[in-house]
Amino acid sequence: MRRVRRSAVAAAGIAAVLAALGGGARAEPVIIDKPIRFDAERERLTVAYRQRHQDPAARGVDIEPRVVVLHYTGGGSARATWRYFDRARIEPGRRELRRAGELNVSAHFLVDRDGTIYRLMPETRMARHCIGLNHVAIGVENVGDGAKLPLTEAQVRADAELVRYLAGRFELTHLIGHQESNAMRHHPYWREREAGYGNRKPDPGARFLRLVRARVADLGLQGPPP
Repeated sequence: MRRVRRSAVAAAGIAAVLAALGGGARAEPVIIDKPIRFDAERERLTVAYRQRHQDPAARGVDIEPRVVVLHYTGGGSARATWRYFDRARIEPGRRELRRAGELNVSAHFLVDRDGTIYRLMPETRMARHCIGLNHVAIGVENVGDGAKLPLTEAQVRADAELVRYLAGRFELTHLIGHQESNAMRHHPYWREREAGYGNRKPDPGARFLRLVRARVADLGLQGPPP
């Protein structure tokens, strides 16, 4: 067992060096699976949301990801965020969102302040995280906010590694921040059937987006239209 572990560590180290040098092999990020509940109730609520906001003929929860949307949670606890997303139904107190559907908000990934990446649900299932783009978007939530708990350099690195990993698995075309989502309204990806339904978000912030994009510039992912 000891020899196997040393070999694995050595292989990981070589991959990391090659990645740093711009070589072909790249170390994949460490992703911890920590699934939120996606039972029959959540599936039913997801389909109902899709029928109301995207396509009346929608029958399933599967999506084909084309966009990664970066967010921040607005709080300081990964555990609390996980517990919140684990609920299938949105709480009555969030009246505006609840009027648009009972499906709770969630995301596919949660990145803690130390850069730990948690996968909360499969990337090919729809999560409610970005109006107009949920049917094509993978959501990445970062623990923190724009003032008291600014996002960290570890989160910059983790997000960039995660985007690179996802770009290797899916035919991604765009990397945007939640704050940029409204600029996609005239893009062919945008799909929202209810006129007037929308919001404006400040996350994850221009600096964070700039730093992440700099690390994955070679992927050629687009931002929002000008």
